[in-house]
Amino acid sequence: MLLEVDNLVVRYRTARGMLTAVDGVSLALERGKTLGLVGESGCGKSSLGKAIARLIPSQSGSIRLDGEDLARLERRALKRYRPRLQMMFQDALSAFDPRRTVGHSLAQPLEVHRIGDRLERRSKVEQRLHQVGLPASLLDRLPHEFSGGQRQRINLARALMLDPDVVICDEPVAALDVSLQAQVLNLMTDLQRELGISYVFISHDLSVIGHVADRIAVMYLGTIVEVLPREQLWEGSLHPYTRLLIASVPEIGDSADGFDRAAAAGDLPSPYAPPSGCRFRTRCPHADQRCASEVPPLQEAEPGHWVACHLYPTASAAAIPS
Repeated sequence: MLLEVDNLVVRYRTARGMLTAVDGVSLALERGKTLGLVGESGCGKSSLGKAIARLIPSQSGSIRLDGEDLARLERRALKRYRPRLQMMFQDALSAFDPRRTVGHSLAQPLEVHRIGDRLERRSKVEQRLHQVGLPASLLDRLPHEFSGGQRQRINLARALMLDPDVVICDEPVAALDVSLQAQVLNLMTDLQRELGISYVFISHDLSVIGHVADRIAVMYLGTIVEVLPREQLWEGSLHPYTRLLIASVPEIGDSADGFDRAAAAGDLPSPYAPPSGCRFRTRCPHADQRCASEVPPLQEAEPGHWVACHLYPTASAAAIPS
């Protein structure tokens, strides 16, 4: 397994008190594959992605890349692994220095890690720009001179500059219209096949996740409630929260196995005071007393399909779903 996250916890101290954004999450990612991470806004997806990339600290748990735990590495030791684990941000315009050309921004990771001389770095930048479908003649332009779709292609090019093993993609197409989304997603898939990279793809859009991911992890209030193959998403999902997300998609909402959308459409509880037991129980039409008192563990309900719900018998309780 290329990337393994085990029992990761991320907390923030805020004006309202301590917030646990990620609470004991375990995941795994194979080389050359895409793990989709989906859930409502505020569920902890971005915090999890940034913690995996070591852009924010985690309080406990492990992040193993080829067996090496990155979670506890100090800054100097971590620098050796930075090229292997890169980030692609949602807002490409904010991700670049507005006063610097895109050529400078693309070359900067190579300079920081002392890779190549000036001519070699220029050649690498031109190569990456060509791979994302843009000509080298655009290198001297500033970020605001590009369209949204072009900026996201440049954002992808920068994430790939250091030849990473894993790219954490945080809502990379959320700001694009549907036609541009398809272009960027197809480009990412083509480059994955060409370069052998792996993606952790974060999105609130089930249609996007269903298009790009090999496996999908569903997140709710800082926890993973279901992990399943893409092929089982629409018709074979088990957790009531996953069914709620599917029922909320207009194109297929009427075919969500009769899921009681109205009964489950309540407000998201405060992350500062999540419900006891199952965190989804306050919105679940099937909740009972056990759901209020016992936290359902994430266990294998059927081969390759993991769910944290008392409704389903479990086949096993292995450590990390993959």
